[in-house]
Amino acid sequence: MPPTDEPRHPIGVVAERTGLSPDVLRVWERRYSVVDPRRSTGGQRVYSDSDIERLALLQRATQGGHGISHVASLSKSRLEKLVRDIEAARRRPALETARSVESHEVIGKAMQLTEALDPNGLELLLKRNIARYGLAAFVDSIAAPFLREVGDRWHSGMLTVSQEHFATAVLQRVVTDTAPLLTGADGGPTIVIGTLEGERHANGALMAAATAASEGWRVIYLGADLPAGEIADTAIRTRARAIGISVVLAEKKSRARADLRHLAKAMTPGTTLLVGGSGSRELRESLSGTESVFVESMEALRTELAAMKTNV
Repeated sequence: MPPTDEPRHPIGVVAERTGLSPDVLRVWERRYSVVDPRRSTGGQRVYSDSDIERLALLQRATQGGHGISHVASLSKSRLEKLVRDIEAARRRPALETARSVESHEVIGKAMQLTEALDPNGLELLLKRNIARYGLAAFVDSIAAPFLREVGDRWHSGMLTVSQEHFATAVLQRVVTDTAPLLTGADGGPTIVIGTLEGERHANGALMAAATAASEGWRVIYLGADLPAGEIADTAIRTRARAIGISVVLAEKKSRARADLRHLAKAMTPGTTLLVGGSGSRELRESLSGTESVFVESMEALRTELAAMKTNV
Protein backbone atom coordinates (compact mmCIF):
# COMPACT_ATOMS: atom_id res chain seq x y z
CA MET A 1 0.00 0.00 0.00
CA PRO A 2 1.57 3.33 -1.07
CA PRO A 3 2.26 6.01 1.59
CA THR A 4 -0.57 8.45 2.17
CA ASP A 5 -0.89 11.97 3.54
CA GLU A 6 -3.54 10.96 6.04
CA PRO A 7 -2.31 11.85 9.58
CA ARG A 8 -2.83 8.73 11.70
CA HIS A 9 0.42 7.77 13.47
CA PRO A 10 1.33 8.96 17.00
CA ILE A 11 4.86 10.14 17.73
CA GLY A 12 5.78 6.83 19.36
CA VAL A 13 5.14 4.96 16.12
CA VAL A 14 7.18 7.52 14.19
CA ALA A 15 10.09 7.17 16.62
CA GLU A 16 10.03 3.38 16.30
CA ARG A 17 9.92 3.40 12.48
CA THR A 18 12.53 6.12 11.91
CA GLY A 19 14.94 5.58 14.80
CA LEU A 20 14.53 9.21 15.86
CA SER A 21 13.72 9.95 19.48
CA PRO A 22 10.61 12.05 20.24
CA ASP A 23 12.88 14.83 21.53
CA VAL A 24 14.85 14.96 18.28
CA LEU A 25 11.63 14.90 16.27
CA ARG A 26 10.28 17.90 18.16
CA VAL A 27 13.54 19.85 17.72
CA TRP A 28 13.67 19.11 14.00
CA GLU A 29 10.07 20.23 13.59
CA ARG A 30 10.52 23.40 15.61
CA ARG A 31 13.87 24.50 14.18
CA TYR A 32 13.79 23.18 10.64
CA SER A 33 10.11 22.50 9.82
CA VAL A 34 11.01 19.08 8.43
CA VAL A 35 7.36 17.96 8.55
CA ASP A 36 4.09 19.56 9.62
CA PRO A 37 2.14 17.03 11.72
CA ARG A 38 -1.52 17.54 12.52
CA ARG A 39 -3.06 17.43 15.99
CA SER A 40 -5.49 14.79 17.20
CA THR A 41 -8.67 15.69 19.03
CA GLY A 42 -6.66 15.21 22.22
CA GLY A 43 -3.98 17.65 21.08
CA GLN A 44 -1.32 15.03 20.28
CA ARG A 45 0.88 15.12 17.18
CA VAL A 46 -0.18 12.67 14.45
CA TYR A 47 1.89 11.91 11.36
CA SER A 48 1.16 10.57 7.89
CA ASP A 49 2.94 7.77 6.04
CA SER A 50 4.59 10.45 3.89
CA ASP A 51 5.86 12.22 7.00
CA ILE A 52 7.42 9.00 8.26
CA GLU A 53 9.01 8.31 4.89
CA ARG A 54 10.58 11.80 4.80
CA LEU A 55 11.81 11.58 8.39
CA ALA A 56 13.38 8.19 7.72
CA LEU A 57 15.26 9.66 4.74
CA LEU A 58 16.46 12.59 6.83
CA GLN A 59 17.65 10.20 9.52
CA ARG A 60 19.66 8.19 7.00
CA ALA A 61 21.13 11.40 5.56
CA THR A 62 22.26 12.66 8.97
CA GLN A 63 23.70 9.26 9.84
CA GLY A 64 25.72 9.63 6.66
CA GLY A 65 27.37 12.78 8.01
CA HIS A 66 25.10 15.56 6.74
CA GLY A 67 23.92 18.28 9.10
CA ILE A 68 20.15 18.43 9.48
CA SER A 69 20.22 22.19 8.79
CA HIS A 70 21.60 21.45 5.32
CA VAL A 71 19.25 18.64 4.30
CA ALA A 72 15.98 19.69 5.96
CA SER A 73 14.76 21.67 2.94
CA LEU A 74 15.66 19.10 0.29
CA SER A 75 12.86 17.68 -1.83
CA LYS A 76 12.01 13.99 -1.54
CA SER A 77 13.75 13.17 -4.83
CA ARG A 78 16.94 14.95 -3.77
CA LEU A 79 16.88 13.26 -0.39
CA GLU A 80 16.49 9.87 -2.02
CA LYS A 81 19.43 10.55 -4.33
CA LEU A 82 21.58 11.78 -1.45
CA VAL A 83 20.79 8.68 0.61
CA ARG A 84 21.55 6.42 -2.37
CA ASP A 85 24.92 8.14 -2.79
CA ILE A 86 25.71 7.79 0.92
CA GLU A 87 24.85 4.12 0.99
CA ALA A 88 26.71 3.42 -2.24
CA ALA A 89 29.81 5.04 -0.73
CA ARG A 90 29.56 2.72 2.27
CA ARG A 91 29.81 -0.33 0.05
CA ARG A 92 33.54 -0.55 -0.37
CA PRO A 93 34.31 -2.42 -3.60
CA ALA A 94 37.49 -4.37 -4.19
CA LEU A 95 38.82 -1.49 -6.30
CA GLU A 96 38.74 0.85 -3.31
CA THR A 97 40.49 -1.75 -1.18
CA ALA A 98 43.23 -2.04 -3.77
CA ARG A 99 43.54 1.75 -3.94
CA SER A 100 43.85 1.88 -0.15
CA VAL A 101 46.76 -0.54 -0.28
CA GLU A 102 48.40 1.49 -3.07
CA SER A 103 47.93 4.71 -1.11
CA HIS A 104 49.53 3.15 1.95
CA GLU A 105 52.54 2.20 -0.16
CA VAL A 106 52.82 5.74 -1.58
CA ILE A 107 52.68 7.23 1.92
CA GLY A 108 55.42 4.80 3.02
CA LYS A 109 57.65 5.93 0.14
CA ALA A 110 56.89 9.57 0.92
CA MET A 111 57.98 9.02 4.52
CA GLN A 112 61.25 7.45 3.36
CA LEU A 113 61.94 10.45 1.11
CA THR A 114 61.09 12.78 3.98
CA GLU A 115 63.54 11.04 6.30
CA ALA A 116 66.19 11.28 3.55
CA LEU A 117 65.37 15.00 2.98
CA ASP A 118 65.05 14.34 -0.77
CA PRO A 119 62.99 17.24 -2.20
CA ASN A 120 63.16 16.18 -5.85
CA GLY A 121 62.14 12.62 -5.06
CA LEU A 122 59.25 13.63 -2.80
CA GLU A 123 57.95 16.26 -5.21
CA LEU A 124 58.06 13.83 -8.14
CA LEU A 125 56.27 11.12 -6.13
CA LEU A 126 53.49 13.50 -5.07
CA LYS A 127 53.01 14.98 -8.54
CA ARG A 128 52.82 11.53 -10.13
CA ASN A 129 50.07 10.52 -7.76
CA ILE A 130 48.11 13.73 -8.31
CA ALA A 131 48.21 12.92 -12.02
CA ARG A 132 47.20 9.33 -11.30
CA TYR A 133 44.32 9.89 -8.88
CA GLY A 134 43.25 13.47 -9.54
CA LEU A 135 43.53 16.25 -6.98
CA ALA A 136 40.41 15.37 -4.97
CA ALA A 137 41.30 11.69 -4.46
CA PHE A 138 44.94 12.61 -3.87
CA VAL A 139 43.97 14.93 -1.01
CA ASP A 140 41.69 12.33 0.59
CA SER A 141 43.83 9.22 0.12
CA ILE A 142 47.43 10.46 0.22
CA ALA A 143 48.02 14.09 1.22
CA ALA A 144 45.85 14.20 4.35
CA PRO A 145 47.01 10.84 5.81
CA PHE A 146 50.63 11.68 4.89
CA LEU A 147 50.37 14.92 6.89
CA ARG A 148 48.89 13.04 9.85
CA GLU A 149 51.72 10.51 9.73
CA VAL A 150 54.33 13.28 9.56
CA GLY A 151 52.71 15.02 12.54
CA ASP A 152 52.49 11.82 14.57
CA ARG A 153 56.13 10.95 13.95
CA TRP A 154 57.26 14.46 14.79
CA HIS A 155 55.33 14.43 18.07
CA SER A 156 56.80 11.03 18.98
CA GLY A 157 60.36 12.17 18.20
CA MET A 158 60.75 9.93 15.14
CA LEU A 159 61.11 12.95 12.84
CA THR A 160 63.11 16.10 13.43
CA VAL A 161 61.65 19.58 13.17
CA SER A 162 63.57 20.05 9.93
CA GLN A 163 62.10 16.90 8.41
CA GLU A 164 58.56 17.92 9.46
CA HIS A 165 58.97 21.40 7.96
CA PHE A 166 60.53 19.89 4.82
CA ALA A 167 57.61 17.51 4.23
CA THR A 168 54.91 20.13 4.75
CA ALA A 169 56.72 22.69 2.58
CA VAL A 170 57.08 20.26 -0.34
CA LEU A 171 53.45 19.13 -0.08
CA GLN A 172 52.19 22.70 0.10
CA ARG A 173 54.23 23.69 -2.95
CA VAL A 174 52.99 20.70 -4.96
CA VAL A 175 49.33 21.26 -4.14
CA THR A 176 49.55 25.01 -4.75
CA ASP A 177 51.26 24.49 -8.12
CA THR A 178 48.73 21.85 -9.14
CA ALA A 179 45.64 23.70 -7.96
CA PRO A 180 45.28 27.07 -9.72
CA LEU A 181 41.58 26.30 -9.24
CA LEU A 182 41.94 27.68 -5.71
CA THR A 183 41.05 31.04 -7.21
CA GLY A 184 37.58 29.57 -7.49
CA ALA A 185 34.77 28.53 -9.76
CA ASP A 186 32.61 31.23 -11.27
CA GLY A 187 29.01 30.89 -10.19
CA GLY A 188 29.73 28.61 -7.25
CA PRO A 189 29.13 29.52 -3.62
CA THR A 190 32.03 31.17 -1.81
CA ILE A 191 34.01 29.75 1.10
CA VAL A 192 36.74 31.57 3.04
CA ILE A 193 39.43 29.25 4.43
CA GLY A 194 42.34 29.88 6.78
CA THR A 195 43.68 29.41 10.30
CA LEU A 196 43.24 31.58 13.39
CA GLU A 197 45.84 33.88 14.87
CA GLY A 198 48.62 31.86 16.49
CA GLU A 199 47.98 28.77 14.32
CA ARG A 200 50.82 28.56 11.79
CA HIS A 201 50.12 25.04 10.48
CA ALA A 202 48.31 25.83 7.23
CA ASN A 203 48.54 22.55 5.33
CA GLY A 204 45.19 21.31 6.62
CA ALA A 205 43.61 24.56 5.47
CA LEU A 206 45.28 24.18 2.08
CA MET A 207 43.95 20.61 1.75
CA ALA A 208 40.49 21.90 2.66
CA ALA A 209 40.79 24.63 0.02
CA ALA A 210 41.68 22.09 -2.65
CA THR A 211 38.77 19.90 -1.54
CA ALA A 212 36.30 22.80 -1.67
CA ALA A 213 37.52 23.87 -5.09
CA SER A 214 37.09 20.33 -6.40
CA GLU A 215 33.45 20.48 -5.22
CA GLY A 216 32.80 23.59 -7.32
CA TRP A 217 33.15 26.21 -4.60
CA ARG A 218 34.77 29.60 -5.14
CA VAL A 219 37.60 29.47 -2.62
CA ILE A 220 39.22 32.45 -0.93
CA TYR A 221 42.28 30.94 0.71
CA LEU A 222 43.76 33.23 3.36
CA GLY A 223 46.55 31.00 4.67
CA ALA A 224 47.71 30.93 8.28
CA ASP A 225 47.72 33.08 11.40
CA LEU A 226 44.85 35.52 10.84
CA PRO A 227 42.80 37.47 13.41
CA ALA A 228 39.22 36.24 13.66
CA GLY A 229 37.94 39.72 12.82
CA GLU A 230 39.75 39.80 9.50
CA ILE A 231 38.43 36.37 8.54
CA ALA A 232 34.88 37.42 9.42
CA ASP A 233 35.25 40.71 7.51
CA THR A 234 36.47 38.87 4.41
CA ALA A 235 33.53 36.48 4.60
CA ILE A 236 31.05 39.34 4.92
CA ARG A 237 32.56 41.38 2.07
CA THR A 238 32.61 38.38 -0.28
CA ARG A 239 29.15 37.15 0.82
CA ALA A 240 30.66 33.79 1.69
CA ARG A 241 28.32 30.86 2.24
CA ALA A 242 30.84 29.22 4.58
CA ILE A 243 34.02 29.82 6.59
CA GLY A 244 36.50 26.98 6.98
CA ILE A 245 38.94 26.98 9.91
CA SER A 246 41.72 24.43 10.44
CA VAL A 247 42.93 23.90 14.02
CA VAL A 248 46.03 21.76 14.49
CA LEU A 249 47.58 22.93 17.75
CA ALA A 250 44.91 24.07 20.19
CA GLU A 251 47.47 24.82 22.88
CA LYS A 252 45.86 28.15 23.78
CA LYS A 253 42.39 26.67 24.05
CA SER A 254 40.73 29.68 25.68
CA ARG A 255 41.94 31.95 22.89
CA ALA A 256 40.87 29.51 20.18
CA ARG A 257 37.42 29.17 21.77
CA ALA A 258 37.04 32.93 21.98
CA ASP A 259 38.10 33.40 18.35
CA LEU A 260 35.70 30.71 17.12
CA ARG A 261 32.81 32.20 19.10
CA HIS A 262 33.69 35.61 17.65
CA LEU A 263 33.53 34.17 14.15
CA ALA A 264 30.24 32.40 14.83
CA LYS A 265 28.65 35.62 16.11
CA ALA A 266 30.06 37.82 13.35
CA MET A 267 28.84 35.64 10.47
CA THR A 268 25.86 36.81 8.49
CA PRO A 269 22.69 34.65 8.69
CA GLY A 270 22.92 31.63 6.40
CA THR A 271 26.72 31.33 6.70
CA THR A 272 28.12 28.12 8.19
CA LEU A 273 31.35 27.80 10.17
CA LEU A 274 33.20 24.59 9.31
CA VAL A 275 35.92 23.57 11.78
CA GLY A 276 38.36 20.72 11.32
CA GLY A 277 41.86 19.56 12.17
CA SER A 278 43.38 17.44 14.91
CA GLY A 279 43.11 20.23 17.47
CA SER A 280 39.42 20.93 16.89
CA ARG A 281 37.99 18.04 18.91
CA GLU A 282 38.54 19.82 22.23
CA LEU A 283 36.67 22.91 21.04
CA ARG A 284 33.30 21.42 20.13
CA GLU A 285 31.43 22.44 23.25
CA SER A 286 32.38 26.09 22.82
CA LEU A 287 30.27 26.31 19.66
CA SER A 288 27.16 24.43 20.75
CA GLY A 289 24.01 26.19 19.60
CA THR A 290 25.72 28.00 16.70
CA GLU A 291 25.64 27.42 12.94
CA SER A 292 28.87 25.42 13.17
CA VAL A 293 29.86 21.99 11.87
CA PHE A 294 32.91 19.99 12.94
CA VAL A 295 34.38 17.77 10.23
CA GLU A 296 36.60 14.81 11.05
CA SER A 297 38.19 14.27 7.64
CA MET A 298 38.49 15.61 4.11
CA GLU A 299 35.92 13.05 3.03
CA ALA A 300 33.49 14.39 5.63
CA LEU A 301 34.24 17.95 4.49
CA ARG A 302 33.52 16.95 0.89
CA THR A 303 30.18 15.44 1.92
CA GLU A 304 29.21 18.55 3.91
CA LEU A 305 30.18 20.92 1.10
CA ALA A 306 28.26 18.91 -1.47
CA ALA A 307 25.13 19.08 0.66
CA MET A 308 25.53 22.82 1.27
CA LYS A 309 26.07 23.47 -2.43
CA THR A 310 22.87 21.58 -3.22
CA ASN A 311 20.96 23.88 -0.86
CA VAL A 312 22.30 27.12 -2.31
